[in-house]
Amino acid sequence: MKKILIASALLSALASVQAFASIGSDAEALMPAAQRIANPYQRGLAEGWLDIAARQDSHVLVSSVYNDAAARALNNGRHFIDGSVPFQPIYSQKNWPPVETREKWVNALKELERTNERAAKSPCRNEDAGRLAALTDEVWKEQDETHGTRWVHGWEAVERAQKLAQQVNKKLDQCVPPVAAVPAPVPAPVVVAALPVAKPLSLSADALFDFDSSVLKPEGQNMIQVLAQRLRDNRAKLSVLKIDGYTDRFGSSAHNLKLSRQRAEAVQQALLAQGVAAERFEINGFGAADPVKFCPGKQATPTVVACLAPNRRVQITAR
Repeated sequence: MKKILIASALLSALASVQAFASIGSDAEALMPAAQRIANPYQRGLAEGWLDIAARQDSHVLVSSVYNDAAARALNNGRHFIDGSVPFQPIYSQKNWPPVETREKWVNALKELERTNERAAKSPCRNEDAGRLAALTDEVWKEQDETHGTRWVHGWEAVERAQKLAQQVNKKLDQCVPPVAAVPAPVPAPVVVAALPVAKPLSLSADALFDFDSSVLKPEGQNMIQVLAQRLRDNRAKLSVLKIDGYTDRFGSSAHNLKLSRQRAEAVQQALLAQGVAAERFEINGFGAADPVKFCPGKQATPTVVACLAPNRRVQITAR
């Protein structure tokens, strides 16, 4: 009986090892897709999370809470590549080491936080800045894992992030924002009194959603509420409500098509929640098709991205 139990335990352990082993190979297989991302910061995030997935996959984790760190990191790599899955943090909270015994650690963590905050505000944040954001999350995972114990580990992760932070700070020190940068357009008030006429109303996707997200921001929710009120005031019920999502030309075609449709669906669900009725909804995602503005430039610089803002939109036609 004991031999059977031991054999069963060994088979179970072997199955776990095989399951974890696939994470490293999956991360390696996804890396070419990450490297094709046009936006350098997003590319760095994707690459950074795939690196973390492979590294965590090779670690022997004694904490059952964090045995899924590699899987979550792989998930986050996919999130920044194509948005097919939601982002999943790999730590529960930022647990700081005790300053009285680990002052060196605390100062290092504070410096990493300052560098990430600085990069987040800079128009020159690059691939290294994206990688650093991912690596910093891995650092906090290591701190969180030992919270409440008398020992601290993870200095290797801190040093890895520190070296990259030096490169990020150097790049930020050299940053010269484009003189002719076009400021991001301020969303105009939603005016939809004439919406039931078959002329599309265009809502700014930048105003409705965060970058690479199909979840309505609070400002976007407010815009939809105003729109829903106008629709209800004009007609008790619409025959057709057509919602079309569009992106700019940066990013893969497959990703842009998916994101644009997800955003159109998010607007539809928000309108339904506000009591807007229609006999038929037409929901489409057209990606970068039918641009309303053409801007020169092959790189996703802040100037070009701002210029292309009118193409990132959700169009609504009511009949």
